[in-house]
This record gives sequence, structure tokens and C-alpha cells, in this order.
Amino acid sequence: MRYHDMSEARCRKPSVLRPLLSAVLTAAILQACSSGGSGSSGGSKATPLIGQNGTYLFISTPDFYFGTLDVGTVKTQKIQISNRGADVYTLKSLGIESSKEGGKDDVEQYTTDIIDEVVLNPAEAISVGVTFQPITEGRKFADFTVDYETLQQVDESVNVNEQKFYKAKDLEDSGDYQAARQSYSDYIDGDPVTVNKRKAAIKLPVISESGIYGDGEDFDLYLDALDQRESGDLENASVQLEIIHTLYSDGYLADDALYLQGYIQLMDEKDYSAALQTMQRLRNEYPDSTYYDTALYSEAMAQHELGNSAIAREILLDLRYRHTGVDTLGITLAKDNLVSRLWFDRANEALERMGTA
Repeated sequence: MRYHDMSEARCRKPSVLRPLLSAVLTAAILQACSSGGSGSSGGSKATPLIGQNGTYLFISTPDFYFGTLDVGTVKTQKIQISNRGADVYTLKSLGIESSKEGGKDDVEQYTTDIIDEVVLNPAEAISVGVTFQPITEGRKFADFTVDYETLQQVDESVNVNEQKFYKAKDLEDSGDYQAARQSYSDYIDGDPVTVNKRKAAIKLPVISESGIYGDGEDFDLYLDALDQRESGDLENASVQLEIIHTLYSDGYLADDALYLQGYIQLMDEKDYSAALQTMQRLRNEYPDSTYYDTALYSEAMAQHELGNSAIAREILLDLRYRHTGVDTLGITLAKDNLVSRLWFDRANEALERMGTA
């Protein structure tokens, strides 16, 4: 399968910082019912709005229902506050305030986590607990509020473009992969500046190839593994990738799964022995894979980290030789193609860093 570069992409940093803007955001309407009240359907799962109060703070639900509780019992649920824009938001405090739908005593029956000042950079999120403890019967309403400051870093057009990434992710999650592909493509074309640029660059080629090779269960597992890695759940990501390799070893994503598993071991977990074994499996089981050179280079990096510099040097020399076009009279040059020049130069650079060129 075509190579998907997993290396970290650098995001362009804006050159102009604009003033801080302060405000209080009514983030969610809290609803609950204690025994004896009329109750509420609680079944509404409306899609939360982006850009509440003119911001790009995204609240996991704008209408938060606790259900029906007995007086004296307690229930806590989580609300996620995320930054879906390209500006920076500083959350100063959280609070519970009276709602126009609620009574004067309703506020006392809700509490929320107390937070220190939290800075949400683009694509970052925080989860906070909201607790309902009814002391009287009947329906209860209150407003969940966020006191925040905005550090404006980009023009509004950049924030607008950022929403294409989240639209693409929603389309991907719903299974509309071709629409997701178009939205990811539009997002990248808009010259994004946040960490989501790298995520989109990884997802786009995978989803694009699903239009050619299909989007079966192995494809879903691979996308899940990418998401789990991004969220820091490396263990489950590796499990998903191993399932792909075991059940779909003849599929078009089999070598991708082994490569990503090895990359996680090498770069994220720093488990160099495991990474070495995985990359060797990749080369042995899929010798025609476009990841072959990447696996060879990764093996050299793993051997070097394990203290086996002599072995690492031999692997890098082998990699360089694979892409050598001229080697005579003390002159060594790469083959005349882009891929060979890339790996020839990377092998030379690694050898120089090791002092063995």
C-alpha cells in the first residue's frame, strides 16, 4: 500500500497576537428530576453547536439531562469542553447559575468541579464533573457557565477552515468516507495551522484508498487505531493493529498495520526491542511493501538505541546501497529518482550522526 508518513508535521505559527477578550459563556442547560416531579424525556441528543457565544469552545452537550433521582441521592456526569478553533482559550472558572426555567433553589442542588486556570490550545479538551444532588422534589434547572479569556491568534477565516476538520471527523465517524475525504482535502487546502493538520494528512490517504480497495472491517479497525493513538490509548491501538494483521493478513492494510504498530513501539512507547521485532516481521512478511525502506531505517534506529551501533551502521549501509546508482572511484551517488535520493540522504545523515559515515 502507498506509504503514509507518520512523522510530526510542523504547524505554521501566526506572527501577530491580538488582545485578550474576556467573557462568561453559558455553556449548557442542566436538567434533572427528583422523585415526585413530572419528569422529562431526556432522550434528545441534539448535535452541540460550534461557536457558542461567538467562540469556538465546543461543549459536549448543550442540554444536559441527569434523569430522575430520589431525594438525597447523588449523580455525577462529565461535560467535555474542547477548543475547536485556532485561537487559545483560558478557562478561568466554572460555575452553576440560575436558569430562566428553574426555581430559585435549583442552583443549590447542582455542583461542579473546581478548576485551576486551564489553558486550552487548539484541539485540546478538558472533562469536568457536574453533580446533581436533589434536596426537594420536582424538576430542576440550572445553567453551567464558563468564565474564560480568548487569546486571538488568527484571522476568522482560519477558525472557519478549522471546522472542516471536525466536519470531516463527524462524516468519518458516520461512515460517509468519501464525503469525509473531500472535507479533509478541503481542510488541508485551506492551509491550517493547528495540530489537526497532521491528523488530516495521515487520515486523507487512508480514506482515499478505501475508495479503491474498499472500507471493510479492517479499514474501520485501522481508523480506530489511528484515533486511539491520537488520544494516547496506545495499548488498545496496538490491539486493533494486531487484529488486522491476524485476521486480514492478505488485506491491503496488513503492512500498514504492522508499520503503525512498530512506529508506536519505536516513537511513542520507546520499546526498541519490540519495535525491532515488528519491523523485521514487516520486511519478512511483506518484502514488496512500500514500507520496506522505512522498516529498515527504523530497525537501524532501534538497534542504535539498544546500544548496537555496529549493527545499526550495517543496516544503514545496506539501506544506502539499495538506493545507490554510482559507486566508483570513491564517488557514491544515489539513483536518479526521488525515493532513492530521499533514502540515500537519510541513510547518510544517520551515519554522520553516529560518526560512522
